[in-house]
Amino acid sequence: MNVEPKLIREVDALVKSEGLYNSRNDFVRDALRGKVLEYRRLKLGNDLRKIGKNAVAKGWNGRMPTGKQRDKIAEEFLKEKGFLFK
Repeated sequence: MNVEPKLIREVDALVKSEGLYNSRNDFVRDALRGKVLEYRRLKLGNDLRKIGKNAVAKGWNGRMPTGKQRDKIAEEFLKEKGFLFK
């Protein structure tokens, strides 16, 4: 991985001065982990918005569906994805 020397010096200074990390590698691992989690949260939010829009388009009125309705929704989803053959 290529990183600008100025940024490496800044990370090294943070690691040394703050003492929050044992090494540059720990710092970088934590930063990468944070970015991956941030991406996952954004993706989940987008996916949930799409699900909500789809539900409204299919007639959802904003109230929680009954057990029977949830079963029907799940069955339709499984059929749509090819996991259910009825």
